[in-house]
Amino acid sequence: MLTVLRKLPPPDFRYVGLHPDPGSTGALAAAGTAGLAGVAAALFSAGSQTLSLGLMVMGSALGALTLARAGQRTSARRGAREVTMAVVPWGVLVDPDTAPRVLRWPAVRRVSVDVSHTMRGGTPAVVSSLVTVHTERDVLAGRAAGAVNLERLLANLEGYAQEAARPVAGDIEGVTALGDGVTEPVAAALLRAADAACVTSCGAARLALPAGGYRAAAARGAAPETVAVLRAALTSSHGCPADPRPLSAILAGVLGATELVPDLLRLASSPHPVAAAFGKAAALRLGAPPNRAGSLDEIAAFLFEEDVEIGKRWIASDATLCLRQGAEAC
Repeated sequence: MLTVLRKLPPPDFRYVGLHPDPGSTGALAAAGTAGLAGVAAALFSAGSQTLSLGLMVMGSALGALTLARAGQRTSARRGAREVTMAVVPWGVLVDPDTAPRVLRWPAVRRVSVDVSHTMRGGTPAVVSSLVTVHTERDVLAGRAAGAVNLERLLANLEGYAQEAARPVAGDIEGVTALGDGVTEPVAAALLRAADAACVTSCGAARLALPAGGYRAAAARGAAPETVAVLRAALTSSHGCPADPRPLSAILAGVLGATELVPDLLRLASSPHPVAAAFGKAAALRLGAPPNRAGSLDEIAAFLFEEDVEIGKRWIASDATLCLRQGAEAC
């Protein structure tokens, strides 16, 4: 079982769109054919030797410029297949606008970025970036205009893969695993675990809930002791066997711990899809602006449909009713 041995900064990018090289051989051939046709038409209609020579020189110059620009373009690595991709905090989506193929970080072996430069006023500037994604079986490449902000990914890919592979915890200590959100849905089990944490005497003691139970705590806001317990689970649990952050996010939303909204917003970009989903859901439930928290639709490709639907209903429903009556009430 993999565990994250050190705390990592979350991905600092939201969506990096990549496309195949538009200057493919076919495109260049089509441009060349069109250029030759234009020159031939001019020769036929003008009948002037001077004009014909000028057009031929112009065509040669344009062709040389095209070849020069193609020569400056960063070449894809040998064996790489150029495709449309999107790099998001939870992995890579191949062909995201059609039927996306989902690559979670544990499936990605290596990511590299090569850039093409030009000189502008004596200062180097990035013209385009070529991103290459290596999996166990494929090498995929895509391009973007200008620079791409993937430095944090390049430095922390192995750690992100370890974090994304952690099972989801059913307790705030991160000891008992519920599942990983990859082979089976986990949202309903998380709601049941949150219920048990709130209503049992042992769970209430661990959460430092005040007298009167979690409904009273949710009505007036979580006590400072409870906020401290949940914050520790959200921010200092990277060494636990299982990931307690999704459960802690649900508990923060149930108990009205608005003090934890900044922590939940950071969790929303976690490389772990389930942790990010419930970080978003809890932040939205506690009043975070949607333009900062994002939506569950952004991460839906990395989750079971059932988990997405439960999360959406939980955002809009009475949180305590969700806990007491289960996922069907959300």
